[in-house]
Amino acid sequence: MSNSEDNKSSHDQVFLDLVDSVIADVASECHRIARLGLDKDLEVVEEELRLSVEARAKSHPPVATEVFNCMNCGQIVAGRFAPHLERCMGKGRKARPGQEHNCFPEPERRNTSDNQLSSAPPGFEENVRRA
Repeated sequence: MSNSEDNKSSHDQVFLDLVDSVIADVASECHRIARLGLDKDLEVVEEELRLSVEARAKSHPPVATEVFNCMNCGQIVAGRFAPHLERCMGKGRKARPGQEHNCFPEPERRNTSDNQLSSAPPGFEENVRRA
């Protein structure tokens, strides 16, 4: 039995050496082809990868084309509206100290005895009082 086990072991070793040799030959040949640039399929794959990277680099997000009017300062803002509001209204993490504003500006007040709002046209309040 010992003799048959030795034969089997030697056969296994020869087979493993043969497999290692084939793997080394294939790897060496593939490396040579890639190194010399002889593989046409490799060029096609690299070109597809390069084009896909360029296509992603040139695309702009759809939000960048939208335009908004700021309700606080009236400025036209494109794309990034939230960061503009943070700076404009003095709220958020990018706000400057001492710059507090309301979200909507208060209407102007006129100096009248009743302290009424000035949303009416000039002279309207006097005409109402006379009537």
